[in-house]
Amino acid sequence: MNGGAYIMVVIGILAAKCLGFLRDIVFASVFGASEYTDIYFQVFGLASLVFTGIGGALSTLVIKNLNKSENIGEQNQKQYVAHFIGKTALVTLAITALLYALAGPIVKVLLPGLAGHMHDDAVKIMYIMLPSCLFVIVAYIMSGVLQNSGVFFVTSVMSLPYNVVIIASLLAPSADITTVSIITTVGWFLHIVILLPSFLKKGYRLAGSLKGVRSGKDTNREALYIFISGMMFQLVFMADKASVTADSGAASTINYASNLFVTIASVFVVAMSNVSYPSICRHFESGNTDMVKKLLGYIITVLLAIFVPFMLTVTCFGGDIISLLYERGEFTERMSETTALLFGIYTFGFFGYVCQELLGKVLYLDGKYRYTVAGTIAAVTLKPFINTFIAKGNPELVALSTTVIFSLYAVCILFAITKSVGNYFSAALCKNIGKIALSGASALIVYELSKNLALPLSGTELAFAPRLALCALAYVAVLALTGCIKFIVTKR
Repeated sequence: MNGGAYIMVVIGILAAKCLGFLRDIVFASVFGASEYTDIYFQVFGLASLVFTGIGGALSTLVIKNLNKSENIGEQNQKQYVAHFIGKTALVTLAITALLYALAGPIVKVLLPGLAGHMHDDAVKIMYIMLPSCLFVIVAYIMSGVLQNSGVFFVTSVMSLPYNVVIIASLLAPSADITTVSIITTVGWFLHIVILLPSFLKKGYRLAGSLKGVRSGKDTNREALYIFISGMMFQLVFMADKASVTADSGAASTINYASNLFVTIASVFVVAMSNVSYPSICRHFESGNTDMVKKLLGYIITVLLAIFVPFMLTVTCFGGDIISLLYERGEFTERMSETTALLFGIYTFGFFGYVCQELLGKVLYLDGKYRYTVAGTIAAVTLKPFINTFIAKGNPELVALSTTVIFSLYAVCILFAITKSVGNYFSAALCKNIGKIALSGASALIVYELSKNLALPLSGTELAFAPRLALCALAYVAVLALTGCIKFIVTKR
């Protein structure tokens, strides 16, 4: 695993996600939270959440299979990729046709509390969105192929054109949900456009003979298992939004909060997955489980060092940050407070996200899909029941139950991995976890001590910034003094 490549991918994803932040901020300012925004977020949730989940699963399968012995060799890999994309595109088109036929019932499931006169508008937006299914899935497969070939930066910024065209449509004087929906679908197609030059330069093609590569039942089952395993976060968040649609605007606040969590988390988790997973595949396929365990220990250390301050920042300063980012135009102070609370709750489920997007993939290499599949089915099955009968549509309880489910899933996956590679919780990893916890505690102490200090920017929207800077300084200082930063920088 190359540390320089990881930093490069983090920078690329950070740039793309910052533009995504701007997109959400502009959207919130233009439309606020209403029935129309609920329709847009739920319907396009199929593309931005479910279809990307499918695409991500297929991307993982491509990387896994490209590193198998039968596909070693440049010509074999090119033939496999062309066959895989061609077959996937045909299946996706068939599914898309079925979704068009079922658009009405699907809208009723996605938006059960929607007023009757809004149903036709929701179906129309559903029709506009459905071509995104093909665009998203093909783009993610191309991204996986390029990552396996060592092309990281362009895959990290592939959402830049998507965000640019949506922001441009929002800034138009006559912006409406229908127009923005059309532009959003065009934006998904632009993912393919930005990847295509690098894809073709590496000698790959978008289509090939469907009979050119042997594809057995085992491969088809693997695709299904990885698809199911990659759907937990996406479907649970959609269930959360669906459960509160009777309360106008509530689904939008959950969307803003969950999107903000996933957007920030994905900068680091997806970057780590993009750079490390091909290496993990190669070491596992060669039987070098000791190196796999070392990689896992390093990955957990790096991500904990990032997410502990992330959680502390959201807990202590989440309200200030949400207010600064979103509270303007139609986005009121009450919406800001609700979004901040939901954002803080969702953030504590971060290790579930890490396990879905990266650590759980180790189990795929060993064919142990039952853990991830069972975990996903359990979460998706339980969530609507919990939302309806326990949380009773209360957004805060809905979000809290989601975080509990994600955390339980993470514990199960972390334990299951030991059955594939052995105990990867080495003494060094445990020490690093302790050092990170100590650094977090020092930041909390500084937070409490600084409450009564007269700091710059007092009375402004940025009044929290000096305290945040002091807490960050304390965290980094203790992390450095304990040697944890040196470990992260020097170890690979």
